[in-house]
Formats: sequence, C-alpha cells, structure tokens
Amino acid sequence: MKNTAKPAITRRDFLNGVALGVAAGSGLSPLELLAQSGGQVVSSGGSYPPALQGLRGSHVGSFETGHAMRDGQSWTTSDAGDGQYDLVVVGGGISGLAAAYFYRKQNGPQSQILILDNHDDFGGHAKRNEFRYGDRMYLVNGGTLNVEAPSQYSTIAAGLLWELGIDR
Repeated sequence: MKNTAKPAITRRDFLNGVALGVAAGSGLSPLELLAQSGGQVVSSGGSYPPALQGLRGSHVGSFETGHAMRDGQSWTTSDAGDGQYDLVVVGGGISGLAAAYFYRKQNGPQSQILILDNHDDFGGHAKRNEFRYGDRMYLVNGGTLNVEAPSQYSTIAAGLLWELGIDR
C-alpha cells in the first residue's frame, strides 16, 4: 500500500533542526577530524533520528578502497560480467542521478544505465557526516549547501524537482 500522506515536517523545519558544522575551536578542519577518527560513524541506537532513518554519511566501507589506491596498493581486476550499458555514471549523488534521469528521459526507458558509487545507498555525499574526536561528536553537512533555497535553483533543477514530485 502506498502512503500518500504528506510528511508531518516541512523541509524548512527539517533543515532548521539540523545542526551544521561545529568543528570551530578544535583547531582542525572537519575533514582532518574525520581522518583522525578513522571515519568512525556515531551510532547511539535508541531513538536517535539519524539511526532510525539510516542517515549516516560516509560509512565504514565507503573509503577503504580509495585510501588503498592512494597508498599505492594494487589488485587484479574482477570480472565485471557481460553486461552492456548505454551509459555508465560514476557517482550516485544528485549530479549522477540527475544525469541518469535525463539520459533515460531523452533516450527512453529501454536505456541500460549502470551507476557506480562507493556508498551502499544513493545520495552521494549530500548527507550529514558525524564522527567523534575525543569525547565530542562533530556534525558536518556533506554536500548540501543551498539545498534549503530551491527558489534560487536553475530552471532545469527546479523542473527536475517538479517532475519528481518533490516539494519546493
């Protein structure tokens, strides 16, 4: 059964309720803190809202291969199968998903599209990232700059929201 009820919280209320980067005063940038924490994601269970929704940003398992490549590790390639694709998109964030959407819109639903991403969920880095350094939890928005102001979106971006039925 499809739930057609409107959410009980508006986009503005949600965004106003989300704390943004609090790394000031630590002397380290949020990325430096994340690197020093080993990418540890906060998980306190219970009624912690991000845990209930699976909102966790870059999780353990999403960066080890990139770090191994950076550090000079190599490995043999694996069999990618015999799939043939009309489009291969690298990155499952808003740009990659939009590219796939517009490609399929222009070329038809028979288009074979492969989207590659280092995360186990779509959305790219447009999530919040949480990590601990010492006894403090740091929260940083990840790629969501200006998401709260759809009135300033381009005609194409605003049209995409409208086509997808996303409240603007």
